Amino acid sequence: MPLASTEAFILGNTPTGEQDRLVYLLTEEKGILKAIAPGSLKSKNRFGSLFELFTEGEFHYYWQENRDHITISKGEIIHSYFNVVSNPKSIFYFYLISDVLLKFIPRSNKDTRLYRLLNTILLHCEMGVAPDLLLLYFLLWVLRIEGMMFKPYICYNCYTRNMPKAWFRTDYRGILCEKCRTDEKYSLEGIELQFIYWTEKNPPKDLEIWTNEIDIPKLIRSFTKKIEYHGECSLISTQYLSEFR
Repeated sequence: MPLASTEAFILGNTPTGEQDRLVYLLTEEKGILKAIAPGSLKSKNRFGSLFELFTEGEFHYYWQENRDHITISKGEIIHSYFNVVSNPKSIFYFYLISDVLLKFIPRSNKDTRLYRLLNTILLHCEMGVAPDLLLLYFLLWVLRIEGMMFKPYICYNCYTRNMPKAWFRTDYRGILCEKCRTDEKYSLEGIELQFIYWTEKNPPKDLEIWTNEIDIPKLIRSFTKKIEYHGECSLISTQYLSEFR
């Protein structure tokens, strides 16, 4: 059984059997790994609080060639984000982030930007950046990483640029100008198109300059729907967010 180690973020865990957990890890080089943590449900176990959501840790593991999971032998915490992740003001935003990573990102995706994106979101939440803006930033960048983000400054149909307003195509594969739209329902104002373009070039530390400029709940709903459409998945964690009520 080969042995290896990796740094990773905990994306979620669930009991399997009487004493073990099934754990999902986001690594920088290997993408998302499914792992078994033997004995981690025991009242006294060697893992402690290592498997809290979005804890960053170093994990030692082994695997067998005919299994679709690895087995964690030991691990230690590098950085705990428990205080920001469990905060009542942010916890449900982080549930949605976990939901997106587990349901939308293919296991074959080993793009290192995913790990760096999650790290950036967590660090800036610790710095006090608003969690709803960080969620929106995350949604936009996940779509970019997966190659499913449209260009916010050009009509999908006629290539008109710098539109004062645009509408999502019904298949979410682009946006349409006023001349090309038919019965599309969901729209983006010019300032919201500018915001989307801004996130391509700027880090999240300055996100709050947009707080009173854009409709944050509307954009969160729109890009979550886009992810659900392209990923053919249902993100049930949205039921906990006020933006979806």
